[in-house]
Amino acid sequence: MTTSTADSSPSTPIASTPPVRHSWIDNLQGQLFGVVMISFGMSMLHSLGLIIGQIAGVAFLVTYVTGMSFGMAFTLINLPFYLLAALRMGAAFTWRTLAAVTAVSLLTNIAGNYISYSHLDPAVGAVLAGLCVGIGLIGLFRHQASCGGMSILATYVQERTGFKAGWLLMGFDLALFATAAFFLPAERVMYSLVGAVTMNLFVAWNHRYEWYIAR
Repeated sequence: MTTSTADSSPSTPIASTPPVRHSWIDNLQGQLFGVVMISFGMSMLHSLGLIIGQIAGVAFLVTYVTGMSFGMAFTLINLPFYLLAALRMGAAFTWRTLAAVTAVSLLTNIAGNYISYSHLDPAVGAVLAGLCVGIGLIGLFRHQASCGGMSILATYVQERTGFKAGWLLMGFDLALFATAAFFLPAERVMYSLVGAVTMNLFVAWNHRYEWYIAR
């Protein structure tokens, strides 16, 4: 005598789970978190006289060479990228990016009024700043915004020409740090490189769509 068992495979397909969507308040809090963390990291770099990769690094270098405020330099250098963002990403992404860049510029400028570092080891500060900026960028990326700059251009070039975005960003950063060596002491350039590598590794390791279901 045999006993029948229920078939473990359903005869009808199970309805797929609809994608999880962020609400506007989800996006707002994520973007605010990103802005605050990036600004905090930037304030540490500024206090140590260090730079970081991409457009923020250019803005820091302009600040140290000319005396212009970081916020003003960061805002002005990002202006050409807004048009590209509007063409490639759409108006909503562009406005969110403009808001993020403006907020980071303002908060970094005024951070010294509220936070002071009586002692901050350059190696420790570079790593902490890289982690703060990295997690802040992920906060922006996951909530449909960015901090402007080269990532937009690199993605556009990859789509148009096939040249890998990562290679373009790496080449830009190599040129940036080579230029910084003419204006900053070698030790500061080295610590800056530590911070930039920390940030890029953190983003590369953690900004992975297969780990994150909400959009």
